Amino acid sequence: PHTILLPKRTDITDGLWVGETAARTASEPTFDQFEITVKELATYVDISLRMLEDSANVEAEVRLALAEDFGAKEALSFVNGATAPEPTGYMTAPGIAETNNGHATVLSADALINLLYAMPATYRNRGAWVMNGTTLAAVRKLKDSEDNYLWRPGIAEGQPARLLGYPVFESEDVPAIGTDSLSAAFGDFRRAYTIVDRRRFLMRDPYTQKPLVLFYSVHRVGGGGGRDTRAVKFLKFSS
Repeated sequence: PHTILLPKRTDITDGLWVGETAARTASEPTFDQFEITVKELATYVDISLRMLEDSANVEAEVRLALAEDFGAKEALSFVNGATAPEPTGYMTAPGIAETNNGHATVLSADALINLLYAMPATYRNRGAWVMNGTTLAAVRKLKDSEDNYLWRPGIAEGQPARLLGYPVFESEDVPAIGTDSLSAAFGDFRRAYTIVDRRRFLMRDPYTQKPLVLFYSVHRVGGGGGRDTRAVKFLKFSS
């Protein structure tokens, strides 16, 4: 399979306070590489030429069905992918730390706060929450000591709601709350997980199996952690 090598920085520069005419010293930050393997998602659909001639929107429906199918499969793999043919999901990538919820099945407001501030400010400032719908429902019921909801709905159309001041995004592929589940994550996902999109095409073939028209769809994508796994943390439901 095709692989892509991407750079990652393993340390920072070393600036020093100096006087106006004092000599400056050089910094030599070191770099490493991480590898993402590009995987292929593919299928084809055959439609009779007569149906295409008699139904004006059938090709559009085929395209829509393929887009919905591929979108759902890719989203699932980018979260939980663990088998050889699919991208590695960020929840299965090694090296991401966990914060304990303190209970196996009951969401703790204090644990969310602990998770938030366990994240270094460098990553927290660009952070976001990710969880599924049932966990979001539990979050929306949480209140602080003054009986105020922790959840804040988006104030503008198209803007995400906020939890403890940071955006919240729903992903149905994140596990539901249960013993030892990782049912919420917070961090700068752009630093912790990388998606590569190499090729997407839909080919219409009216010749191979006349009188059928074949629609071949191929997506070549990859995903993996490795750039900076410190940028995301999971909330683990454990006592």
